[in-house]
Amino acid sequence: MILLASSLALLGGQGPDDDFAAHVRPVLERHCLECHAGEDPSGDLDLACFRTAEDALASGDWRRVRRMLAEGRMPPAIVAERPTDVEVAQVLAWIERNGAAGPALDSGGDVTLRRLNRFEFQNAVLDLFGIAYPAAELLPADGVGHGFDVVGETLSMPPVLFEQLFEAAEAIAHAALPPAGAAEHPAHRIGASRLDTSEGNRFVERADRVVLSSNSRTTAYLPIELGGEYLVRVQACEQHAGPEPARMDVLVDRDPIRRFDVTAAPDEPATHEVRVRLAPGEHAFAAAFVNDYYRPEAEDPADRDRNLHVSWIEVVGPVDVPRVTPFELLFRPRERPVEEVVAEVARLAWRGRADDADVEALLGLTGADEPDDERLRAALTAILASPRFLFRPEPPPAAGTSRALTPEELATRLAAFLWSSVPDRRLLDAGEALLDPRGLRAEVERMLRDARASRLATAFAAQWLQLSRLEQSSPDPSLFPSFDEDLRTAMRLETELFFEAILREGRRVSELVAADFTFVNERLARHYGFPGVTGSEMRRVPVPSHERDERGGLLGHAGLLTATSNPTRTSPVLRGKWVLEALLATPPLPPPPGVGVLDESAAARAAPLRERLELHRADPGCAACHAPMDGLGFALENYDAVGAWRARDGELPIDAAGTLADGRTVDGPGGLARHLLRDDALLRGLLTHLATFALGRGLVARDRAALDALVLELGPDPVLADVLAGIVALDAFRRRYGETP
Repeated sequence: MILLASSLALLGGQGPDDDFAAHVRPVLERHCLECHAGEDPSGDLDLACFRTAEDALASGDWRRVRRMLAEGRMPPAIVAERPTDVEVAQVLAWIERNGAAGPALDSGGDVTLRRLNRFEFQNAVLDLFGIAYPAAELLPADGVGHGFDVVGETLSMPPVLFEQLFEAAEAIAHAALPPAGAAEHPAHRIGASRLDTSEGNRFVERADRVVLSSNSRTTAYLPIELGGEYLVRVQACEQHAGPEPARMDVLVDRDPIRRFDVTAAPDEPATHEVRVRLAPGEHAFAAAFVNDYYRPEAEDPADRDRNLHVSWIEVVGPVDVPRVTPFELLFRPRERPVEEVVAEVARLAWRGRADDADVEALLGLTGADEPDDERLRAALTAILASPRFLFRPEPPPAAGTSRALTPEELATRLAAFLWSSVPDRRLLDAGEALLDPRGLRAEVERMLRDARASRLATAFAAQWLQLSRLEQSSPDPSLFPSFDEDLRTAMRLETELFFEAILREGRRVSELVAADFTFVNERLARHYGFPGVTGSEMRRVPVPSHERDERGGLLGHAGLLTATSNPTRTSPVLRGKWVLEALLATPPLPPPPGVGVLDESAAARAAPLRERLELHRADPGCAACHAPMDGLGFALENYDAVGAWRARDGELPIDAAGTLADGRTVDGPGGLARHLLRDDALLRGLLTHLATFALGRGLVARDRAALDALVLELGPDPVLADVLAGIVALDAFRRRYGETP
C-alpha cells in the first residue's frame, strides 16, 4: 500500500498517455504479452491491443489485470519473468489514477432486500416459539452467491415458495397453540419388526406382525422420562380355533396388568388399551398369548390352530399432566389478554417493528366474538407469513448517500450474522446502546457466549470451507474400502467442532491451520492412527507436537481432503483451488473455453501425477491458471484421496514440495500452513469471507480498503472473536448505503 501511494504521488504530474507509455506498456511487453497476445490469448485476455492509453481505457479488462497483479498471481514465475515491486506499483497506480478498473469497483455496497433463508427461518421459529420446524426438509434449497446462501440477490421469492412458507406458518401456529382437546400426548410406537421375541418362545414373524403360535410373548423396551400415568396400547388380532377367542395379557415389567379377549380377524386388527402408572426409567411392555390351542387332527381346518397376531405396541403419555407447548410456556396466552400476546409476538418476530395499528390489523383477521385461541392462531399465521418476518427491510437513503442503521436494524443484522436467526428480547431491548461502540462490543461478546453462536460452525464455516462437497464425494470402494458413511459423518463433525472450539475458547486465527488438538471418535481415530479412542462419540484429543504438521489444523482434516479429491486419486489442482478460494479468498480465473483436461487413460496414469501435471502446465494457456494452484496442492500430497497419511504413492515416494506462482516453494502441509500465515494471508482471506457472509453481498472497493485497515488494527494474529467484533464495527455493517448514482 505504501509503495502504491508513493507511485501515485510520483506520477501525479503526468497525463494518461505519457504515464501509460513510460510505465505500463513496457511492463506489458516484458512480462505479459508472451501469453496474453496473438490469436488465442491466455484467459481470452489480449493485452497487445493496448498500444495507447486511449486503447487501454476503452477496455474493461483492467479489473482482472488489477486483481491478478495486486495479489501477486500474474505472471506465473514458471512462464515469464516476474515484474519488480516497483513495476507492479506503477501499473496499479496508473489503473487507480485513471479509473481504468471501471466504476464497478466502488458500487456503493448497497444491499438487495434480504429474505430469511430456510436455515434462518428454522432457527427463528425455534428461538421464538420453541418449535423445531424441519424447514431444511420441507422447503427448497436456497440460491448461493459469493459462496454463501445469505446473499440477497440470490434469495428470491417465487409464488410456489410463498405458498410453502404460508403452509409452514399455519402448521407452526397450530403446533404453538393446538386446538382445545386436540393436543396429542407423546406416543412411542414399536412395530413388529422391532419387537423383541428373543426369550426362547415359539413364534412366526411376518413383515407386518408377530405371530405367536404357542403360549409366548413379544416385548417392547422403552425409556420413560417423566413419571405419571401412561396408556399402553397393543394392536392385535386372532387366528381363531377352538371354543374360545385368543386371550392376551398385557404385561409391564413382567407383571400382568390386564387380560383381553382378542376377537378381531386377521384382516381387521383391533387396538387394546390399558392405563398404568410408571416411574422414570426403562420399562418392558409385553403382549403375551396365554391360551394356545392346537388340534391338527380336527376335521375342520379352521379349528386346528389358534394363534395371536401382534402388529405393534405403543406407549402414550404421561396423560395425567396437561400438555403445554413451549409457546404456551413462553407467552402464557391463556393468562393474558390476546392483544398483549399478539403485540409481544409481533414485536419479536418483526424485530421491533410493531405498533397498536399492527396489532389491531392482525386481530381484525378474525371476528371479535371468536375464541381467543382462534384469533391468536390466525394472528400467528399472519405474523409468520408477513414480509416483515420473511424479509429484513432496510429503507435505503438517497442515491449516493448513506445512513446509520436504527437500533432494530442493527440488532437484526447482528442476529443474522452471529446466530442465523432473529434478535432475542435482550438484543431488541438494548436499543440506543447498540449505536455506541462499547455497547455494541458488549452485546457481541454476550451473543458469542450464547449457545446459538454454535450455528456459525454450520451456517458460516461449513460454507466457507465448502464442506457440502464432502456429501457428494464418492471414493472408489475398491481402492478405499475403509471409507463408509460413519467415517464421512465423523469427518464433517471434526471440522464443525474444531471451528466452534476456536471461536468459543478465545483461540487465535493462526490455530485454524496450526492447532494442538482436534476432534475424533473411534472410527476417525483409527483412520488417523490415533490410539486409545473408543466409541462413536466425538471427543477432543490432543495432537502431539511431532504430528502438528500432519493433523494440527484444517489442512489435515480428512473431510476437507476427501472433498477435494477425485474418486480414484488425489487432485493437487482441486486442493490448490480450494486453498485459493476458501483460505485465501483469491479464486483462480475460470478456465478458458476448450481448455484441455488431464489425460486419465491407463497409459497416462502409469506416469507420476506430478509429471502429468507438469506436461499439462507446459501449455501457456493452462499454466496461467494452474501455476497458482498446483504448487499449493502438491504440498498436500502426503494425504491420499480420503485424507489418510501416506509416505508413498504406489512404488514412488511422495514429493510434497510445490513451487508457487511467485517463485517461492512450500514443502508439505506444515510448510503450507506457515505460508498461509505469512503477510496476514489467512487473516485477509477469512475477513473477506466473514464480511461477505455478514453483509449478504459481494465486496466492493470501499469494503476492501476497510478490511485492509482492520488487518492493521487487529494485529498479526488476533483472536477469532475479535475478528468477528471487528467485522461488526465496520461502517459497512453499521450503515445502509443508497444506490450508486
